Amino acid sequence: MMRPRPSTCGRCLARRRLFSTTNYQAEQFQNAPPPPNVGYSRLTNRGLISITGVDSSTFLQGLITQNMLVANDPNKNIRHTGTYAAFLNSQGRVLNDTFIYPLPNSDGSDIEREWLVEVDKNEVPTLMKHLKKHKLRAKLKLRALDDGERTVWSSWKNHSEPRWAAYNLESETASPFSTSSDVVGCIDARAPGFGSRLVTPGSDDLRSHLPDESQVAGSEVELGSYTVRRILHGVAEGQTEIIRESALPLECNMDMGRAIDFRKGCYVGQELTIRTHHTGVVRKRILPVQFYTGEPSSADGPVYDPSVELSLPPHGSNINKAGGRRGRSAGKFLDGVANIGLALCRLEMMTDVALTSEGTQYTPGSEFKVSWTLESEQPAEVKLQAFIPPWTREFILAGGARKPAPRQVDLEGERARGLVEQLEEEEAQRR
Repeated sequence: MMRPRPSTCGRCLARRRLFSTTNYQAEQFQNAPPPPNVGYSRLTNRGLISITGVDSSTFLQGLITQNMLVANDPNKNIRHTGTYAAFLNSQGRVLNDTFIYPLPNSDGSDIEREWLVEVDKNEVPTLMKHLKKHKLRAKLKLRALDDGERTVWSSWKNHSEPRWAAYNLESETASPFSTSSDVVGCIDARAPGFGSRLVTPGSDDLRSHLPDESQVAGSEVELGSYTVRRILHGVAEGQTEIIRESALPLECNMDMGRAIDFRKGCYVGQELTIRTHHTGVVRKRILPVQFYTGEPSSADGPVYDPSVELSLPPHGSNINKAGGRRGRSAGKFLDGVANIGLALCRLEMMTDVALTSEGTQYTPGSEFKVSWTLESEQPAEVKLQAFIPPWTREFILAGGARKPAPRQVDLEGERARGLVEQLEEEEAQRR
């Protein structure tokens, strides 16, 4: 005799699972202190994979969006600085957002180069499987690092006028430490003046490795404060926010964060990425949002209030216009803490940005909401307001990383393009 199957459908199960994950995230960072202007945080939510061998650089070159070689170098030397990058699937969708760090060899050569791949800690087994699938006969070794073997940090010093991705952190090089040090890292270029990414051996405090105040300033803060700072800057991280095999790299602002080299050779997922960059229009981008129940905020950006206790919608919930009948989705909610969050927004619906001459669907004063059903089967709803950080607006008006024909009325866009070109020149000089 066959046993009756549970009446709950797969869609409901998925919805409950997503709600539980999002609810855990909200509870984990509930009442997180606001981030200080100067400080550093231990990123316990990130894991590391070691790739060692004579083919390690070539192997990564064919898998990630970033160039493993020094740009414009006729000798094609391997890069000696860390970088932000992404692994894509064959359809050009993001598998993992990552940072890549080169470990210095004792003899100073690039033979048997070892690379550290930083990724969402929950994604380490999945990424290891992806790397092994493409290893084939390449001469290299893959190993997931144990907890405490190395520690990932984020360090920042807010400036009054932050530059696009400042390389001059009171240092002669693109890193606030020597290239021969056991400490490796890179500038975090995902937002202007966002800080640096560091990896230290062991689990000791960052100060024990970099005691100089000019290298690392402030004191250690909890992971929740770093998460709040990241959300306020509109920076997505990990596969809770950058949905695996669904998100496109340009929609996740990876072009703005300099995670993609559009002039490098072939890699997995290159075709769609290059075609979108050169011929397409990026109509959706991840933006910071403010949750509210009364009137929308009149500030220029999201304002974090740790005392606010709101029920946050499930991860991936649709955003719709408030009032009237439900029409086309305006975006998707990704993640949040207290009264702020990140969402994948349709720019011409939720913001005043006009991407083409066809006009927009944006109406000043329009309100947007997310509706869902609680585990108690009670309906829930929250309103949200999207904000475009100034650097994101400038980047969009400049045509992204492309170089469109100059327009006299687009002064902000021309300024943003000049900042990107200046950054490329600085990087070339320091290499």
